[in-house]
Amino acid sequence: MRGSRNEPRQGLAAALAALLLLASAPPTRAQVGSPVPLIAQAPAAPAAPAPAVPAAPAEAPSATPDESIQATPLAPVDTGWIGVLGEAAHPLPQTMWQGTPRALVAAALPRLAPTGSPVLQDLSRRLLLSNAVAPQGADAPDAPSLATLRVGRLMALGDADGALALIDALPTTMSSEDLDRDRVELRFAKDDTEGACRDVQSGIGRHQGVWWDRALIACQALAGDQAKASLGLGLLREQQAPPDPAFDTLVTVLGGHPAKLDKLPDAHPVLIKLLAAAKLLLPADAVASADLLSLRAWASNDAVPPLQRLAAAERAATLGALPPQALAALYGKVEFKPEELGTAIKQGKAPASPRERALLYRVARSDPAASVRTAALANLLGDAKKRGAFITMAQVVAPILGELTPSDEPASFAPDALRAMYAAGRAGAAQAWLAHVDGAATPALRLLTLLASGATAPGGDAALQDAVVAVSKRDAAQGALMLSLLPELGIAVTPGDWAPLIGAPHGAAMPDFAVWTRQQEAANGKRVGETVLLTLLLARAGDHLSGEPIVLSRAVAGLKAVGLESEARALALEAALAAGL
Repeated sequence: MRGSRNEPRQGLAAALAALLLLASAPPTRAQVGSPVPLIAQAPAAPAAPAPAVPAAPAEAPSATPDESIQATPLAPVDTGWIGVLGEAAHPLPQTMWQGTPRALVAAALPRLAPTGSPVLQDLSRRLLLSNAVAPQGADAPDAPSLATLRVGRLMALGDADGALALIDALPTTMSSEDLDRDRVELRFAKDDTEGACRDVQSGIGRHQGVWWDRALIACQALAGDQAKASLGLGLLREQQAPPDPAFDTLVTVLGGHPAKLDKLPDAHPVLIKLLAAAKLLLPADAVASADLLSLRAWASNDAVPPLQRLAAAERAATLGALPPQALAALYGKVEFKPEELGTAIKQGKAPASPRERALLYRVARSDPAASVRTAALANLLGDAKKRGAFITMAQVVAPILGELTPSDEPASFAPDALRAMYAAGRAGAAQAWLAHVDGAATPALRLLTLLASGATAPGGDAALQDAVVAVSKRDAAQGALMLSLLPELGIAVTPGDWAPLIGAPHGAAMPDFAVWTRQQEAANGKRVGETVLLTLLLARAGDHLSGEPIVLSRAVAGLKAVGLESEARALALEAALAAGL
């Protein structure tokens, strides 16, 4: 329903009156967790020494409540970047926007989009949720505020918890109809129908329009009050409201009139909740086109059979809206007949559907024969490489890999096991597989191990140089990638043979010129927030990490320049894994 914000409004006078009442209310400040100072505080004056007495030192008398509370006028604070992350979540520094104009941030934020890179997913969330002094300048007239833009990006990334926490942290003086709508959709996305409908009742007293009418009808239909829901639909038709066939169909089905829904081109959390309540299937087109909040809502709804949720869960997990552990749990809930498990073991073929992946996962998790489990894992990981979901699948199967003994497995499986453990962030456990890698794969895996271990080779390493040369001769693209990444991480490489890297020109999609140049300027100026924001735009190609060495080199260098060394190295490792190293 986010796409319906330009619908004609009703009762404009009433809405304006409500807004005037809000504007006249005294401002309040919202706070999440312990207070975070937004303005530098002067150090407290030292306490006066207690008077000496012949006996043991007397305790100073405690102040009465009236004496301990002092009213101190506060300077006006720009609340555009109030944050909600605790220290355990590694927020970016409060000064991250120092030197960055507000107009640049407002222009770049809407371009943040989902990606299959866990490093970019994590940086996006930390950027949007960290507490910081807002960028310099004022919000443009008739344009969304920074807070509204941040909530919208969190919703686009599928982070319902973060978006709700941010809305709740904002002062009431920043409330708006957009944020009120967002709150409703977020509660539906979290399967909190009671909370969503409570917010609808509250919001409809302040706002009027077709969006709110439909939200109220949805709540009535979900509560089983079909008479009111049908009456509401009839009134919308009489008022010639813009049609919404999918919404009308779902409300009709909940009213006891069977119907089919073959397409859902504009899925959103309210429709997803109605769809689940109507016990209808999620149309195939919605898995590819729905926003991540909707996919997350469908995948997490226990009222829907596990098999029907798998496709949405796989996409949501790949793009960071669903934890890999949740996808693993869902795979484990799909039921199979014993003969299906036996057939999967005998055939040993790559999976071609979410159900077949769940079947292989079951075999890998529960079969008593280690060789059978290994074969199932090899097929799962091989299929994930082709689908661009290797890191997600590696995170899903890492606990199973941890149960296997490398010496008992075929040498051909060791490289994939090693890559999967690195992709899942288990570099320590990966070392057990390294000794079982055959010679042909050793140079590439040596480079992966270097990236994953955090080691440096400032003076040059002959074995490292040999590894780069070997990789370059086998695959020039992989060699070029490594030569572009390693120096940015402080690892000196001087390969003796550049010939394999000299190839025919190739077409490449380069980033926007303004993003490219400004990212380097921001990195040189140590402007943390600006560098992270522009790197997020720079490093993404569609919904995956860019594969261009020159782009990745600039992204890694930018993160390293502003003190995010571990994130820079993790991004380089992701790029190497994505390239098939």
